[in-house]
Amino acid sequence: MRKILGWFAPKKWSDFAWKSALLCACIVIWDVIFTKYLQGEPTSFDEIAIEAIGVGGPFVLLFMLGSWHQVTALRVLTKRAYFDPLSGVFNRHTFISRLNKAIPQASKGILMLIDADHFKQINDQYGHAVGDRCIEAIGHRLNWHVRDGDLAGRVGGEEFAVFLPNVSEEHGRAVAQRLGLPVSFTDAARQTNLTVTLSIGAVWTKPDQSIEQQLVAADEALYVAKSSGRAQLRFSDGGDGIPLSALETPPDPPSEIRCRRSNSKIRIVSQR
Repeated sequence: MRKILGWFAPKKWSDFAWKSALLCACIVIWDVIFTKYLQGEPTSFDEIAIEAIGVGGPFVLLFMLGSWHQVTALRVLTKRAYFDPLSGVFNRHTFISRLNKAIPQASKGILMLIDADHFKQINDQYGHAVGDRCIEAIGHRLNWHVRDGDLAGRVGGEEFAVFLPNVSEEHGRAVAQRLGLPVSFTDAARQTNLTVTLSIGAVWTKPDQSIEQQLVAADEALYVAKSSGRAQLRFSDGGDGIPLSALETPPDPPSEIRCRRSNSKIRIVSQR
């Protein structure tokens, strides 16, 4: 029933027009069959069609408007249930739930915990509204760089997590370095451009290890990155940190493009 409702619910006005016309045509056809062939009344087709549309048309209109409203509201509620409203990436519950399914299916992947450096100072000095802009900018960064099969989520106040399944070490390190570049955002009230650096703790995942163990390993690597000067990428297997702020920062894509790409990754069905 949900699938039928999801199909009939219009997504735009052109959808509304042709689906309403289709339902009215079905009503007319049924009325013709019932009146002329089942009851055998000698009524002309025009009279039957006018009567069917006159009686059934308002109900079609009410059904289309109601289904449009219901499915739109359901999509909004579904989005709120799965996604963090500020950053646009998965919320913690959804990320962990999907991570539990993704890691056992991946032969090898990289799990990253990403933390915004000195985020409390941003909130204290510029206010929480500017801190929100910082979180939005980091979310745009993650949505822009991850693939459709990757996972990105906000798992804490200024902490994010990313999982890239089935990647080589070379590709995983390259993506991690791009994700960890300094993020620019704007203090609109003061008309000032600000930048925040990121610290990353990463672990190469294995299907035979528990999710909890791998999250702890990434968290410990993040702690080393934060305590060793921040703005660096650290792996759980040891080794020197990879400086992130020293890398050349590419220009961020325009905000409207980033938002459009972020929205394109949101695939919401009426209910699973």
